[in-house]
Amino acid sequence: MGLLNNKKQPIINQPEDMSPLESVTHLFAAIQLVDQDANYEERISWSRSIAELFPELSMNRAENFLNEAHQVLSGQTSSDRSDYLVRLLDRINTLLSPEQINSMGPKIADLIEADGIVMTSEMEIARLIETRLNIKISIDEDL
Repeated sequence: MGLLNNKKQPIINQPEDMSPLESVTHLFAAIQLVDQDANYEERISWSRSIAELFPELSMNRAENFLNEAHQVLSGQTSSDRSDYLVRLLDRINTLLSPEQINSMGPKIADLIEADGIVMTSEMEIARLIETRLNIKISIDEDL
């Protein structure tokens, strides 16, 4: 009985309408999923980074954003995901201070290295982030 189903689907913002926490969480989710595997170590790295970047915000809210991001990203083609990522990076550039953006470099490197393997796809996304956010991400490619 689809007509009587009152369950609401969550409203997921487009990157242009996202909050700082939401946009950074979606970016980290994109990095987690680029190698087709979001594992425990990457989740811990994300959690630590969010707590450092946004200490005043609720981790429950961040968890909701992470789950939404995984939903959105898993349903996208590679091309759509690339476009989405560029839009996220533009939003982050708009919302975050230069200090916050610069502090993301080591956090992104930690996320990419968290599972002990650095994939080519992770290096590619790191280079795009470096270019769009004008930051340096130092990754140990020999992992």
